Amino acid sequence: MEATATRHLSLPAAARSASTAWDLLIAVTARDLRVTYQGTFFSYLWWIARPLAMGVVLYFALGRVLRLDVPNYPVFLLSALFPWFWFSGTVQQSAGVLIANAGLLKKVRFPRLILPLSAVFYNTVQFLLALPVLAVFVLIAGIGADVAWVVGIPLLLALQMLLLVGLSMLLAPLSVFVRDLRPALGVVLLLGFYVSPIIYPLERVPDRFKPIVLLNPVAPLLEGWRELFLEGSVPGTELWPAVVFTAVSLALGLAVFRSLEKHFADAL
Repeated sequence: MEATATRHLSLPAAARSASTAWDLLIAVTARDLRVTYQGTFFSYLWWIARPLAMGVVLYFALGRVLRLDVPNYPVFLLSALFPWFWFSGTVQQSAGVLIANAGLLKKVRFPRLILPLSAVFYNTVQFLLALPVLAVFVLIAGIGADVAWVVGIPLLLALQMLLLVGLSMLLAPLSVFVRDLRPALGVVLLLGFYVSPIIYPLERVPDRFKPIVLLNPVAPLLEGWRELFLEGSVPGTELWPAVVFTAVSLALGLAVFRSLEKHFADAL
């Protein structure tokens, strides 16, 4: 009886703790968004301008100059560029989020996990705001909206977001102790852009290199977004490498974060 009573009494406290952590996560994410675009005239449109500008340059260079024969090449590019910028932006921000908030970590007691999660939420919000722009390009190309979007968008959104949560929990603490990690990630992401099927179709990759490309967890996700918007079909078993990598990154990221978080204040 006493154990039962104690268990019931602890539930409201746990609920309040979870609610407080959630509220703090939203507050930190909103703060980052506000600081980023405070005083700018076009606000979040500057985030959309980056993949759009790159899409224009790549379309001109590859679609017009080199004559890469890919149907609906502008939509082909943008349907992978938007998710890629979401991925790369989150990875880069996660690697520096604890260092950027060193003063907060030393002075205030709060769940440290909120900081890498806020990096994921920050970039996810920007991606969600960019999705209508991508949809407009799909409609302009004459492809049209498809009922598969109702299932496909939440599926790919959840999978990529979980992948980023795992990577953020892993990269954020490691960057505190390995200061070379953040600049190294810049090089890795640059290489990752070209070895991922963003500017070229996956079927153009020679068969002997395809297994290597598909080991890249982002590749099946990018192909999934492209398949959804260009063909109106929900990706299926081809997503398994991303699912496996997501599960591994979540488990490893949480374990690394929990083991290192007690040393953040001293390392910073």
